[in-house]
Amino acid sequence: MSILFRCPCGRSMVVESDRAGAVVTCPNCRRSLKVPSGKGRGMEIPAAPTAATTRTSRRCKRCGKDVPVDTQICPHCKAILMDGPALTAQPVAPSSPAAVRVASPLGAGTGIVYGGARGNWFSRLSSGGKAGVIIGAVVFVILVGLVIGVTGTQWRAGQLNTGRQLAQKALVEGTKLTCRGDFEKAYELYFSALNYKKYLKESLIKKDSDMVDELTRRTLALQYLVVEPKTRESVQWKPKSQAEFDQAMVHLKATYPAYRQLCLALGDAGLAAVQAGKAEANQPAFEEKVAQAIDAYTRLVGQTTPQQRAQFTFQTLTQGLRELTTADRKWDDAGRNNFLANSEAYFNALKERISKPDYSDAIW
Repeated sequence: MSILFRCPCGRSMVVESDRAGAVVTCPNCRRSLKVPSGKGRGMEIPAAPTAATTRTSRRCKRCGKDVPVDTQICPHCKAILMDGPALTAQPVAPSSPAAVRVASPLGAGTGIVYGGARGNWFSRLSSGGKAGVIIGAVVFVILVGLVIGVTGTQWRAGQLNTGRQLAQKALVEGTKLTCRGDFEKAYELYFSALNYKKYLKESLIKKDSDMVDELTRRTLALQYLVVEPKTRESVQWKPKSQAEFDQAMVHLKATYPAYRQLCLALGDAGLAAVQAGKAEANQPAFEEKVAQAIDAYTRLVGQTTPQQRAQFTFQTLTQGLRELTTADRKWDDAGRNNFLANSEAYFNALKERISKPDYSDAIW
């Protein structure tokens, strides 16, 4: 006799009667089950009658191929044959070609489960268990998103704070460096702060955006004073053809009045600084005048085109600025007056040339 009972997962289990009370493992869900014994044990199945010839194979209800009688999984389609080892092959005549017909003691529909070999862990969960897993996964994804969002916000806030500090420092120290002719150091300082341009521009504080604009203006102005400007193209505009040159000359003549006024303002500021350097032995007062000349130069660069800055007068005023700022850097040097004199000569030549009413400038 054999004992037939069912696992909570729906799997039919068949064991020998002498194993009543023993612990077995369900091949489907891997649970440990105690074989029913006594009054509570499952249905008893009588032993199969002995026949002269007993089939050793049966037909899979899913793919229709022959499989061994005692197998629980079809080797062809991987369907689970839940009645495999528990059912008895019916004896047939040796000459009968008919396939073995197997009946399930639990009724129709309990002998085979479709869907391949034993299901995954999720498919074996109850409806409540599946819902719990889904809700847990959603909560986990939301929490991860929140952590990433908070971390990203904190990181951007840190970048903004760093950029703000660098920009403020660059604007203060850059002015002093420029006034003393340390153009390279000021240029690098401005560029370092502009690395945080993105975060400063995204700030809701207008002052941050204004600092970026000022740093950009100063960086553009210093490109004509440093040895190696950080630009892919030459800062000195040059025509690529005769037609481009002719077009530029027409543009320069039309815009020359406004350009002349900017150059005159710079010339006046430069000469005022020279006079302050000659008249007083007070470097802070002189440096204040130099800063005004630098500011006039920065405005000129910001309000002109590359073609206008390619004119001869622009080259003259940059030379005057170099001499003026060198005099500030060498304030205690005996040759300071020589640099002041050179600067004065450049600015006077600039004013003399540009004061003529008719257009007389040329591409440098």
